[in-house]
Amino acid sequence: MSQTPEKLILEPTTRCNFKCDMCVKQSQGCEIVEGDLDKEVFSRCESLFPTVKSVIFTGIGEPLLNDNLEAYISSAKELMPEKSIRGFQTNGKLLTRKRAISLFKAGINKICISVDTIRPGLFDAVRNGGMLSDICQAFESVNYARKRFPQTDVKIGIEFVLMKKNMEELPLLVEWAGERQVDFIIVTHVVAYEKHIEKEIAFLNNSHEALILFESFKQKTQIKEINLAQYYQALLKVNKSKKDIEIYKMVEGLKKEALKQDLYINFLHILSEQPGEYDQIHTVFERAATIAQKLEIDLVLPSIRPKTSRECCFIEEGSMFVSWDGNVSPCYFLWHKYAVMRAGYVKHVTPVFFGNVLDTSLEDIWNKDDFKKFRTQVKQYDYPNCHAWCETRCDYVLDEPFYQDCYINDIPCCDCHWNLGLLNCLS
Repeated sequence: MSQTPEKLILEPTTRCNFKCDMCVKQSQGCEIVEGDLDKEVFSRCESLFPTVKSVIFTGIGEPLLNDNLEAYISSAKELMPEKSIRGFQTNGKLLTRKRAISLFKAGINKICISVDTIRPGLFDAVRNGGMLSDICQAFESVNYARKRFPQTDVKIGIEFVLMKKNMEELPLLVEWAGERQVDFIIVTHVVAYEKHIEKEIAFLNNSHEALILFESFKQKTQIKEINLAQYYQALLKVNKSKKDIEIYKMVEGLKKEALKQDLYINFLHILSEQPGEYDQIHTVFERAATIAQKLEIDLVLPSIRPKTSRECCFIEEGSMFVSWDGNVSPCYFLWHKYAVMRAGYVKHVTPVFFGNVLDTSLEDIWNKDDFKKFRTQVKQYDYPNCHAWCETRCDYVLDEPFYQDCYINDIPCCDCHWNLGLLNCLS
């Protein structure tokens, strides 16, 4: 196990000049305190710079609201290895020519701008506080700075939050990005922090492997003229007919076979999926990918379906997160206190901290027994997959604070969408 992290994510601020509808800050369950990363907290992080591969200045707020951002980037450039990444993500409103030049001089080499739509009316509705013209100005500004500093190799990108209402727009966005000399596009599914956002979720709930198994059982039922869609109706009957019992036994057999193959299968999810849903999203993704390849844009797409084999990119890639006030967390999911929707239920997320840089060095926090144990447990992936298994959410998951899952693990990773491949971020 590495003695130091490879990636460091620093939160410049939790303040923001936008009030985006899908942002955690606008949700009722948000308990995030506003504040800025100050010089004292930042100075306690500098000891890691000579060994990390990347430092990303991002968090809940808008990084450009922190007036010290350029000073922090300059310090990172001076201390970090030559080919390291120094990046941040922004809503673009404050990215003027003057600010872009300042950032280039400081040593930034990766800028990601949030663009969820290129339709002015929808942009104003989604990104409350900004206008599409702000984004156009941001790209004009960074490209102006590129011309002023041709010796620099600054990668410019876009983050696109995929929702049902903007999904069909993705191929057009890729073309639009090509006209603005964009190097990369990161697409991520929306996270529903409020119930009304759940209807905008585009990803599907069933894995490819689970559907293949279901189809094989479905063929058997067709021979026997059994309708598996009547399973729940049959389950609730007090006096079951022979047909009801056959349906019940067939579904139980499906579940047992799934368990034998180490597959996650949720029968309610399977019955709920509408014909053509996957093809619609897949077609949009293929069109976008074709355009991106032609324009030589690096397009990162999320999974349409949850992965059967989970993977925590934060733990696997050796990431460490430091909030504006110095608290150290293992990932985005467990960085702050908030509520998020899960299958119509409100799930409360309690942050997980392993120390504070004002009290303990980052090296010592990284090598603390409880942090090492946490990373080891995560990488074993021996915890339930609530998204795939559960038709509802149990008290283990919904109760606050989290104590344990149904496997008696004390790490709150059982209901995380990151490790299912549904969410992407700047790294």
